[in-house]
Amino acid sequence: MPIIRSDSLALHVTSADQQTALTDTLVLYRRLVRDLMTVAYTHWPQVGVCEGNAVVEVMERLIHPTQKRPQVRYTYFAKRYYKFPSYLRRVAIMDAVGQVRSFVTRFEAWRSGDRKHLHAKPPRLTSSTKTFPSLYGSQCAKINADASHAFIKVRQHNDWVWMGFRLKGTCRFRGKGKAKSPLLTTNGRQWQLSLPELFDPPKPAKGAPDRVLAVDVGINTAATWAVVDAQGTVHARGF
Repeated sequence: MPIIRSDSLALHVTSADQQTALTDTLVLYRRLVRDLMTVAYTHWPQVGVCEGNAVVEVMERLIHPTQKRPQVRYTYFAKRYYKFPSYLRRVAIMDAVGQVRSFVTRFEAWRSGDRKHLHAKPPRLTSSTKTFPSLYGSQCAKINADASHAFIKVRQHNDWVWMGFRLKGTCRFRGKGKAKSPLLTTNGRQWQLSLPELFDPPKPAKGAPDRVLAVDVGINTAATWAVVDAQGTVHARGF
């Protein structure tokens, strides 16, 4: 099964303009995801059966006018999110549909009686999402070879512009797997760019043992160990 490992690099924000641009970009992205969630849930019978990029096509027919499709069901989006980058809009669509799909799955499980306890309340579809934007390829983010600088497309003065940032941090995985789209995140104090890489772990050699010993060396606590087999069953553990 493929695994993903990410390098997290800090953005060196040197001015109030950069801070404001990053904040405005995140706020507007989250607002778009929130609005898209309402559309996705309203049209879930049509949206929910789609997979992959087919979801984007169905949603864009509802919100995004083009020359060949000048009339759409929801004209609000073209006015409120004017000039919103197309790749970032598609990321927001996938984000919104994913959250609605998660809610529908959990709600159906609750309806079928799969609950933690008898009086468990049903899950809610909350629009107060704390999601972060994935910056697709070179369309929303450009990173140099040694990952020391990045250009990110941000919202500034009611327009979308490329803004440069210096990156701080060490890359352990970059260039060793298949690069995926960077993720723009913040913890409230510092902005970061997460650079994920997709890896295909090597298959165990024939005749290799079906159990492994894993050791977690604690910094402030004692080390722990466990013996696990290929199915994930823990056969022994200790401290």
